[in-house]
Amino acid sequence: MVVANDVIHAKAKSLAWDNERRTTAYPTRYTMPGTTKDPFRHLLGEYYAMERAKDDRLYGLLTDAQMSSGPRAAGNSRWMEILKPLLGFTVNAEYMAMKSMAMLIDAIPNSELRQGYLAQMLDELRHVNVQNHLLRYFAKTAVDPAGFNTTHQYRASHPILRAGRALFETFLSDDPVACALGLQVVTETAYTNPLFVATTEIAAANGDQITPSAFLSIQSDEARHMANGYATLAAVLSSADNIPLVKQDLNLCFWRQHAFLDPFLTLIYDYSSSVRTRSYLEYWEEWVWEEWVGAYMDRLAPLGITRPASAESAPANVRWLGHDLAMLAAALWPVNFWRQEPLTQADYWWFEDKYPGWWARYGAFWERYAEAVDPANRGLALDALGQLPLMCRVCHMPAPECPGSSLDPRVVRDAAGRRHAFCSSVCESFFIAEPHRYTAPTWNELNDGVELSEYVLREGLVRADGVTLVPQPQLSIDEARLWSVGDIKQLGVEIRDPLARVPEDQIRVLEVVQ
Repeated sequence: MVVANDVIHAKAKSLAWDNERRTTAYPTRYTMPGTTKDPFRHLLGEYYAMERAKDDRLYGLLTDAQMSSGPRAAGNSRWMEILKPLLGFTVNAEYMAMKSMAMLIDAIPNSELRQGYLAQMLDELRHVNVQNHLLRYFAKTAVDPAGFNTTHQYRASHPILRAGRALFETFLSDDPVACALGLQVVTETAYTNPLFVATTEIAAANGDQITPSAFLSIQSDEARHMANGYATLAAVLSSADNIPLVKQDLNLCFWRQHAFLDPFLTLIYDYSSSVRTRSYLEYWEEWVWEEWVGAYMDRLAPLGITRPASAESAPANVRWLGHDLAMLAAALWPVNFWRQEPLTQADYWWFEDKYPGWWARYGAFWERYAEAVDPANRGLALDALGQLPLMCRVCHMPAPECPGSSLDPRVVRDAAGRRHAFCSSVCESFFIAEPHRYTAPTWNELNDGVELSEYVLREGLVRADGVTLVPQPQLSIDEARLWSVGDIKQLGVEIRDPLARVPEDQIRVLEVVQ
């Protein structure tokens, strides 16, 4: 006798542990209903078959591509280089998301929701494997594989990826329901389209057909994760007591995603494509501002949920903060694990067209960067900044350097005497509310006083000869004069944390104790 799928499905859920007697290591301040609608009304056996078929197609494609294209992956060099930090960043995000789902399965006393969380945890594990396999493929086939094989080791030590890690650890370092809202409702609903879908478009335009295949396979899972987020949100909104908590947590979660993802993706899309489609600002305005803030969040108003207050300043920030980050990444090129070439005249015209006023803000720096490509010129574009920017204690992103920015960098000292910099009043307010969550030192603090060539050697940023740097301020590795550790050492550059050098009379006292 054939038993209906819904009967088997209900029987499987009935085998879950007794919610009245269980305990969890991850308590939540939210009131959760014992039962809800099931966001995944399919059996895990069917899920396995579907995911196995996708993996067979994807891994078969990678094998075929390596056999048919020979030892070199397709894709122009500017794009291939930025894949090194991009893939390192996404693998870290997927791994944190997987751990977040495991925490939710333990924390939430609701069999329907846990069914969805289990499927998502398996999805996230699959994504970790897919992206690691992609890194392995490029490490074998890229023209310059250096960096593809080491990207994981820099997620805590590189100044940009360190900020990304600080963001993605919020997926598992808070109330489990708040973590679910940050991951499923904000990151996966608002940002996976500009991340995975836009990447496929840009990669294909730049001759890379492999990354789109992997990322579209991943994005096909993200639609289910958005459904998970909607189910989680519907569950918590079933109790009016949860509404103030939801508003508070969504406000924090959106700002943390915005503070890192928008500048980072501007660096990826606008500065690392030889053939561009749209600007990151255009992607963001469509998918984040119009579809998520406008269509998704505003439709929750009848339930008492308004768009996050922190979103109001986001449109002005997105216009410039990514360019600040790109300038810092170029100025600090010796600490990167990828190569970055100077911008061309065509790039200048494109930026000025997409971001009117760009040249007045950034043109002088990028001209200096082009001059400093040859080590014989004995200089770094870092000198064009004057000093490193302050790093925010909360988001670990650089405070804005450009006049007219909508963010307001500030420096404070707490009652225990420790100095903190914040990129904005928003990050400062989060710190005041929960200072115990933001104790990690910034990259500037960790490396204050370290000579640059010592940093390069310590972090293993040299090639097999032990002399030539992995990062370079240009793309040619065959004919150009490449920078060596000795070239950096001759410059005598020392990493200096500007926070430690702010005069005492310019520091406010903040009434919190660590």
